[in-house]
Amino acid sequence: MKTNILLAGVGGQGVITLGLIISQAAIEQGENVVMSEIHGLAQRGGSVTVDVRIGDYHAPIIPDGDVDLTIGMEPLETKRALSRAPTGSRVVMSTEKLVPVSLSIRHEEYPDLLLLAESISENFHLRTIDAVSAARKSGSFKAANIALLGFVVGTGWLDLSLESVRNQIGRIFSKKSLEINLIALESGLEMGKAAQQEFLQHPA
Repeated sequence: MKTNILLAGVGGQGVITLGLIISQAAIEQGENVVMSEIHGLAQRGGSVTVDVRIGDYHAPIIPDGDVDLTIGMEPLETKRALSRAPTGSRVVMSTEKLVPVSLSIRHEEYPDLLLLAESISENFHLRTIDAVSAARKSGSFKAANIALLGFVVGTGWLDLSLESVRNQIGRIFSKKSLEINLIALESGLEMGKAAQQEFLQHPA
């Protein structure tokens, strides 16, 4: 596998945790992985991006234009991150809106979510998921990042085995938190499989 993955969101959404699980799951599968993280204006609410490079890479930062898959926890941050991605690349985006600190500082309104998704779809292969609703099936909306991961794996866009993903979730979480996150993973996985099946039956 040789894949450049860009994760984007805001502080508090578990973007770095998501990057760690993907990285460690790939390492478990025998892949070479390098990862870097960039924090924005604040730990909570500021922009957070994580670069995960799976394959024979040494530099931790993905060169602009070399992103294969963008995974966004927040729509506006997803849109912002796509300045580094090439036209036609794949994008998976959670539809949870969390107004970034940068937007609040400029006193700007959050753009219409449907229009935002449509603008992304004009240049990228986009899949969207209400990861918060998927996570709530587990009993905690805080597992939205894991539901999003399940969705990405379910679409087939991320070549990680469920076993390796589950193993790494087990390394990070314990007891009740582990149960919640595994349920969220399965919820997202089923939604991802359904989305992929729908696409295969009715390609855009």
